[in-house]
Amino acid sequence: MTGACMIPGIRFAGIASGIKNAALDLGLVVFDEPAYITAVYTKNKVKSAHILYNKRLRSNEVEALLVNSGCANACTGPEGVRDLKELSEKLTSHLKAADGKIVFASTGVIGRRLPTETMAKALPAAVKDLRKNGIDSFSRAIMTTDTYPKIARASFKGEKEYSIAGVAKGAGMINPLLATMLVFIFTDYPASPEKIRRKLLQGAKESFERITVDGECSTNDSVMLFTRQGREDLGCLDAFCNALFSVMKELAMMIVRDGEGATRVIHITVNGAQKKDIAEKIARRIAISPLTKTAFFGCDPNWGRIIAAAGDADVPIQPAKVEIILQGEVLAKNGIEMPFDEDKVKKLMEEKELELIVNLHNGRASYDIYTTDLTFDYVKINASYRS
Repeated sequence: MTGACMIPGIRFAGIASGIKNAALDLGLVVFDEPAYITAVYTKNKVKSAHILYNKRLRSNEVEALLVNSGCANACTGPEGVRDLKELSEKLTSHLKAADGKIVFASTGVIGRRLPTETMAKALPAAVKDLRKNGIDSFSRAIMTTDTYPKIARASFKGEKEYSIAGVAKGAGMINPLLATMLVFIFTDYPASPEKIRRKLLQGAKESFERITVDGECSTNDSVMLFTRQGREDLGCLDAFCNALFSVMKELAMMIVRDGEGATRVIHITVNGAQKKDIAEKIARRIAISPLTKTAFFGCDPNWGRIIAAAGDADVPIQPAKVEIILQGEVLAKNGIEMPFDEDKVKKLMEEKELELIVNLHNGRASYDIYTTDLTFDYVKINASYRS
């Protein structure tokens, strides 16, 4: 279920602070009572300043989240972290919050420092803009090349009815583990990080780590889950996890469907593998292959590109056993082409969402992932990203 939703005790704002030219670029979330944060960050060895800053905080209690778009604040040296400390002090003063209780996230161009003076001047306006139903403005303020805001929600019952709302940004530089995406999930469900961290990791593996747009891993990727403090309602922990996973999967699919310049989403399933790891590596290799992705864009059933990518995944494979099925049509079996109606398959490939199955016929393990086609517009967007 998509759309805006209100979470008790949480207020949102999204304003134009001046980082971008006349566009929303600064999002603020304030918790009426301190919340817990549980976070997962990029596996890229180069990490943005907001990740370095957040990891240094002594407590997992937070009172506010400040997110900016238009500047990644990555590769900015010690100054990038100090800029966040300065902003934290100023925002703490405006909110009358406790020291060290504000976390950050940034997205945009790598290598540029935040315009802290500009942002600091905008903080009073952001605080004034806070509203319980302001999640839509917040979601728009964190967008970069996204074509639409990404919000998902769910509810579940325990001792009371609880709500979850997730907000994401991301369209390019998507290759989890993780991706150029920021994801913020808010709930009034009371649970400590110790109880749910493994669940968050599991959810990320089954959602955000199952999508790729261009095979590029970012410096800023962050998934943050904010839960309420208080007596834990562990009797409905499974219901919470089901709702959480549902929101994460929905956000992940929004991201891949909004892939930069993409016209199609391809669901790739590799099965019949001896081990899941083998299936995953082959699926990921096919998913990031420029040749397979451009073939999908051109509606070209060139299965040779698919099997070639599979053979380049650096895992054992027996080509003479491989079967390739696209949109329900068998293109190859036992590693060789089967007779198929090329015009029919081309027509089937015009659909917005495609199904590709690669059966290795060598075991029972499988893995699936979602990717996009590679288009002229992707090149145009990224060839001029800084300008």
